[in-house]
Parts: sequence; C-alpha cells; structure tokens
Amino acid sequence: RRSRATTARECAHLTGSWNKDVSINPSSSFAERALSRGDPSCSPLPQTRRCRSSSSSAGDKWSGAHERSWAASSIDGSHRASHPRQITAQLKHAQGARAILANVGKHFEKLNPIHASFALNLLGKDASRNRKGQLRDLLRDDGAFAGLLQLTKQFATEFPARELSNALHGIAKLCQYKALAARGATTVEVIEALDAGLVKCAGDLEPQGVSNVWWAYAILGRAPSQEASAALASVTVREAPQMSSQHVGNTWWALGSLIGGEIQPPPFNGLVNTLHQNDEMWQGLIEAAKREVAKGTRYPQELANVAWSLATTRQVIDEDLWAIVQKAIAKGAGEMNAHSVSTIWWAHAVSGRLPDGPALTALCAATERSAREGFNAQDVATTVWSLATLSSLRGMPLPRCYDDAWKIARDMHPGQFHNIGLQKLFHAYLMRKHGLSVGDKGEYPVWIINQAKDAWMTQVRDLYDKNVSHTYQSEIAEVFRDDLKLNCEVERVTDGGYFSVDVYLPDGEVAVEYDGPRHFVGSPREQLRSFRSGETCTKTAATELRDLFLAKTCAGGVISIPWFEWYEAKKRDEYLRRKLGADVQ
Repeated sequence: RRSRATTARECAHLTGSWNKDVSINPSSSFAERALSRGDPSCSPLPQTRRCRSSSSSAGDKWSGAHERSWAASSIDGSHRASHPRQITAQLKHAQGARAILANVGKHFEKLNPIHASFALNLLGKDASRNRKGQLRDLLRDDGAFAGLLQLTKQFATEFPARELSNALHGIAKLCQYKALAARGATTVEVIEALDAGLVKCAGDLEPQGVSNVWWAYAILGRAPSQEASAALASVTVREAPQMSSQHVGNTWWALGSLIGGEIQPPPFNGLVNTLHQNDEMWQGLIEAAKREVAKGTRYPQELANVAWSLATTRQVIDEDLWAIVQKAIAKGAGEMNAHSVSTIWWAHAVSGRLPDGPALTALCAATERSAREGFNAQDVATTVWSLATLSSLRGMPLPRCYDDAWKIARDMHPGQFHNIGLQKLFHAYLMRKHGLSVGDKGEYPVWIINQAKDAWMTQVRDLYDKNVSHTYQSEIAEVFRDDLKLNCEVERVTDGGYFSVDVYLPDGEVAVEYDGPRHFVGSPREQLRSFRSGETCTKTAATELRDLFLAKTCAGGVISIPWFEWYEAKKRDEYLRRKLGADVQ
C-alpha cells in the first residue's frame, strides 16, 4: 500500500498538481485503477487477439500520460469526470449525436485516441438515424465536432490499428449519409492524415478492421495512397483465411467499387493497376469467397456483393468460384430481397455469363416475387437492363419476369428514376429497336421516348466532351489522314445521336474504336502477356454490346484497335491498313 501511495504521489507530482497536505487512500479502487497500466474498457470493439505492437507503442504513450493526469486530478476529487474509463462510459451512454458532441466538448482536453475514435464511430452509427440535413447542420455549427476532427488529425499516427479503422469507418458513415462532405477541405486533411497513420499500423489490423478500411475508402470515393494500398493489400492476404462471410462480402464490394463503378471508372488508375496486379491478394480473396459461399452466407446481400464484385473488378473469373456462386444462387434466391435479386442479374449481365439451369430458374422465380412485393425504381431499371443485355449478347429468350419488370416501370413516373436508371431503360429500349434482344414484345411507357431518351443523349454528349481530346484517338486519326490519306472524324456522334465513335471513316461508313485496358478482362499486365503469347484477350460484355450496336448503325462495320496491339505496332500505318482490309482501302 505504501508503494502504491508513493507511486500515485509521484504521478501527481509530474503534472504539477501535487498537494502534500492531501492524503491518498491507497486502498481506493480509483487509486488502484490509476496505478494499473491498461484500460481495455476504452476500446469500442471487443478485442479478439492482442495487438502485436510493443509496450512502448503510441498507445502506451498516451495511455500512461492520461493515467498520470487522472492520478493528479483524483487528489482534488475530480477523478470521476476525467478518468479515461469514465469518459468512455459517458460517450457510450450518450443518446444521439448532440449528447455525444456535448461529452466531446466537456472532456476535450482529456480525450485520448481511443475516445476520438470511439466518438467518430458513434457519430457514424447515429448518422443513419437522422433526418436528412439535421445532423449535417449540427456538425457544421458545433465547435466540438470541428475540434474532434482536428484531434483526429493530430492523433492519426498514434492510433492503434483498430482505433484507426473505427475512426475512418465513422467518417465514411457520416459522408455516406451526407452529414459530412467527403470533398471538404477539413475532411480531406483528416483522411490524408489517417492514410499516413494506416501505413504505420496496417500490419496490426484484424479481419474486421481490414474490411472496414476497404469499405471506408470505397464509400469516401477515394483511393488509399500507394503506400497504404500496398500495406492494406498485404494484410488482406494474411487475414483472408480468417475472414467471415460479412468481411469477405464487404471487402469484395469495396474493391469492386474502387476499381470500377457501374457506369464510369473512378480516377484511380494507379490504384487499379496496383490492385489488379496483386495476384496473391486476389487468390486469397477468391479462396475466402469459395469457403464462405460454399458454407452458405449469412445474408443474401453478401452473396450479391461477391457476384457484383466479380463482374465489376474485371478479374478473370475463377471457374470453381463461379460454380459455387451458381449453387448458392439456386439454393438462396428464394430468400433474397429485391435489391439482391437485381444485383445478381446485373453481375451476370456485366460478366456476360448466363446463370446455369437451376440458378436461372431460381432467379426468375425470385424476380417474379420481387416484382410483386418490393421492386423500387433502381431495381426495376437494373433488372430490365440486365435481362435485355443477356438476351442480346447470349441469345437468352426473355423470361416472363422481364415483362413483369416493365409493367412496374409503366406504372412509375420518370421522376422516380435517377439518370442512370433512365439510361438503363432507354438502353434496353434500343436493344429492342435494333433487334438485339430475343422475343422482346413488352409495352414501353410513353415517357421512354422523352425523359429517358434525354438522359441517354446527355450521357452521349458527356462522353463526347470527355473523349474528344484523347491522345490515342488523335494519334489514330493522324495516321489515317497523313499516311493513309483517308477522311476521318474524331469522336463522331452517329446518326440519331445515340452513340459516339472514337474515329469515324465517312467514305466507308466505318467505326474505329480504340479499346483500352478497361475493355478487356484481366489486368493490363495479363492482357499484354496473353497477347504476346498468342492468346485471345476476352472483351468485356459492355464492349461486346457496343460493337453489336455500332455494327447495326455503321454500314461499313466496326474496327477494334486493342491498346496492346497499338502499343506493340512498329509501323502503325501498315497496322491500320491491315485492319481496314483491301476492300475498305
């Protein structure tokens, strides 16, 4: 007891608040807590294994400092208000964002990294329960939140791995529900600071932390730095064997979102190349997906996430995993909600693969049920487009549920659809108009010709503006004009205005398309390796569909110029002459 009292007295003296006239009861439970080295109750998540960092880690630095501070304050009777354990408890029991921020402001000078991480995590969870704009206004006007962000930035390189993942996850949740601007200057500064901290502590992440960090970056719409990506990919390889179905589904979804969105790729070219070429990471995730899907995922959405990501990441699909996914669909489609059903259809369409017999039967039945019970505008548009695409590319007769989905669309108002949904519906309409979809006899709503067409034409104009100055198109056009003496136009919009062509040869009515890495399955390195070894590179389903449309629109047909052929061509004029052929020449 005497040694404990002496130690507490020394701790208090370090903070300059020691009063020799005040005695300490060394048997006090508070004194015993002050003299202990750890405070596991501060952690917002149950610890499943010990952190691998040494006792001199950043966590011990701030933990010890705050315990000494508490020992000093306990002398004047304020221990309950400032002890780390008590601050954590008050944050935990705070009801709503306003109460959480009130506690942050009250204890601001005493907050440690665990408190900052915990508060952000709690605010993120509370975001989904707030009315639109309500939490955003509170965070904007509350000085405690601004202080919390600055404190998070300050603690960024001191966070243990789990606390860093929780802080990043909390910020992402706030951005997901529009309570915080992901592109705001302060938000970006905090995320960049956490990115630097991630490089230091990524090795200590556990499966949940790995999936949370990938998910957070995907929601924020930004890539980790090259260093953080490499560290995160490395720990993903290590933790994949321990991932649960939820971790697997979330990680696959996040990587799919980062590598390529549904309509246009995010500007993460460096990250895409780094991740695409990390064969070890993908193999680990494929094995984890096989294991969890074969066991039976806990939630149908997890299966939908894996299927969606298989298509979106443009990886060469592992046939064993695909077969396991098909069996899981046949078994679990009856329990899927409408969104999962539409997502599964979308995954098949984007990968250009038909469901096998049992999976197809189960999916059609689930679609008919969802059409009666739960399709919203997004689900309707996705399902219609996916079925029309599979029919156009693979000759699948359109099932009865296709008409069911269109019936729902006819009863809806165009204002219920986002632009992407309207574009999907008009795309399906064009497939029928050009005779691509098999057996399409459905009745289309009148507004398809107006509002949906306008949304589609806006997309075409945007693509034109984006691609008109692309280097490769200009290079190809220059060879046609200067070396082959052919008239050509760069980024020509086809008759009717429905499509934009990279280079158009008006004399022969030929469409010339430069196909970059995103037009083929696999990483750029795999594509180049396949080409050099004489193997055929597989085009994506979207590229196949584009070629079908252009072949119907341009009388002279379509010429595809793969990036790896253009890259390897020694004499590009001879290469284009061979591509054109004697007749067109």
